[in-house]
Amino acid sequence: MSDIIDRAQEEEMRIRAEALDRMRARPPEPGPLFIDGVACCRSCEEPILSARIKAKPGCSRCVACQGEVDLRSQFERA
Repeated sequence: MSDIIDRAQEEEMRIRAEALDRMRARPPEPGPLFIDGVACCRSCEEPILSARIKAKPGCSRCVACQGEVDLRSQFERA
């Protein structure tokens, strides 16, 4: 029985790895995600404040998510 479970887990890991590779290979989509006509963050799907959209047209993330992305990229460069 454990052989079947082991094979199923290996197959799941393979499928997940392929999905992640496909996701990483896609170019980032420009601009916000629109949900019911509201500009939303592509990371958390929360509405992006209109003041942010006015200040930075075409932004794709809310202030909080963009801050996290910027912080992560600083650590990756270091």
